[in-house]
Amino acid sequence: MGQLIISEFERLWSRWSIRLLVLTLPVLVIATGVYFRNHNRNISIDAVDYATAINFPILSISEHLFITFNILLIFICAYVLTEEYQQKQIKLILLRAYSMSQIFLSKFIVMATSLFICFFLYYVASFTVGQMMFETPERSILFGSEAVVTNGEMVLYALNYYGIAFLTSLAALSLFCFIAIAMPSVNALLGSGICILFFFIVGPQLLEQSTAFAEGSNVSYVVYASITKIQYTGISLLLSGGALSGWLIAVILFYLLVFLVGAYLIFTRRNYYA
Repeated sequence: MGQLIISEFERLWSRWSIRLLVLTLPVLVIATGVYFRNHNRNISIDAVDYATAINFPILSISEHLFITFNILLIFICAYVLTEEYQQKQIKLILLRAYSMSQIFLSKFIVMATSLFICFFLYYVASFTVGQMMFETPERSILFGSEAVVTNGEMVLYALNYYGIAFLTSLAALSLFCFIAIAMPSVNALLGSGICILFFFIVGPQLLEQSTAFAEGSNVSYVVYASITKIQYTGISLLLSGGALSGWLIAVILFYLLVFLVGAYLIFTRRNYYA
């Protein structure tokens, strides 16, 4: 199975479009750094979103996690899953002595590993840009709780933030895997994937701004049923240990397990010779 994983990994990363998308991540980090440097001029130095060399990695990924990384995941799923089915290339893999479970597992491992590489590259780039473009404060302010902590504690907070961000992206990957396997073509996946992503982003915003829900209602549970909403503001809530922490964990696990199992069942039971 190790050879199968290596083969899948080489097939994915041999595509110039994937390499180009990944190489744009440092460019996005630099552009985000320029934005926050201008943003700092208009806010107080005590504001929680005042960019420093320590908190910039968090500010940076919070702007791109729920859109940029999810779009990248859609393209990865398109190349690894949907295109092989559309072009009947998977029949060549079935000729080898591998079970359908092994093939699916190898594909998911390759996609998850590729996602981890993107996260690692993004963190290194954002940490480097943060050190170059912003000053190091004497103290840092945590997101969500707004508690004042040491810079060392803030670095640890950032690593925890990236860890949970990676977990939410794995949950989103499971969702897009399910969609990718269900779609008959790459174009259908790209269209449906972008539409679902748009719904998950806009839907919670409309619910939060709606006057149909009274203050103190349970609309927050509905809002944070969206994985993109968790990626945008839910991670800081989870790290602060708020009342929604249990719900956020449950939603992440739901996406990760239910859609992954659904994708596995469709992939392993489909007739590829029809």
